[in-house]
Amino acid sequence: MLVAAGCSSSSSSEKGPNSTTNLAQRTTTTVPTPAGPLVKTGEQRLPPLYAQGVARIPGGWIFSGTNSLWKTRDDLREVTHTGPSIPDALAAQGYKHIGDIDVVGKVIYAPLEQPDYSKGHQLTARFDRDTLRFIDSVTVPQHENSFVTVDPGTMTAYSMDHFDGRALTRYDIAHGWKALAPLKMSRLLHRTQGADVYGNAIWISTDDAQHGIYRVDLKSGVVTQAARMGHAGGEGEGIDTTALPSGFVHVLCVDAKLVPVWFEHFRA
Repeated sequence: MLVAAGCSSSSSSEKGPNSTTNLAQRTTTTVPTPAGPLVKTGEQRLPPLYAQGVARIPGGWIFSGTNSLWKTRDDLREVTHTGPSIPDALAAQGYKHIGDIDVVGKVIYAPLEQPDYSKGHQLTARFDRDTLRFIDSVTVPQHENSFVTVDPGTMTAYSMDHFDGRALTRYDIAHGWKALAPLKMSRLLHRTQGADVYGNAIWISTDDAQHGIYRVDLKSGVVTQAARMGHAGGEGEGIDTTALPSGFVHVLCVDAKLVPVWFEHFRA
């Protein structure tokens, strides 16, 4: 099922400060996949509502909250904001939660979740990157929907059926979000909260006992733990992978006191 609003989008695969360079960084065929553990390079304080997801855009960031979206500059100063971001018609169906987002070109991909997981379906929505306005949504056959990430090289979307799982769901966006065979993982991951594609891997952030950040090989499904977030007692949330001076892995971790949200950065 596709629900649409009157807003258009671009097919550009721009993902960072420079569209050509960043596309090269983000496709699965051109970037070496960093191996080994990650090293934390620093962290920044964010407002407490920036607590669900993050994605890089040219010159800044998009952050998601429970039912809001924000666009900021590189220095994290707010440019624009929408909230509630989920249309009333979808909210009336119970969709009141936005998870970890991704951006390809001028489109924000956002997982929308309703709380009755037994229904076995959720929504993934598209929003305009510049205005943050809702474009449309598609039903996905998942019980839960904490994140969506899109490989810009293949336009394959990845998510997980449950927060705990041993497989990544996959969808062919170019063919109407056709469900593809899941990518089986070599180990069970718990409390998955976010994911992003970088190199030949998907990098997954969790709220497990480790606050772990995991690397999943896109071909073999082999899982290795790459890092741990800080702030014990807090809650791990969304992730972005974009090569920047601060590193290439950028994660959100809600402080144990709920304020602030920490924006942590890691390099290989």
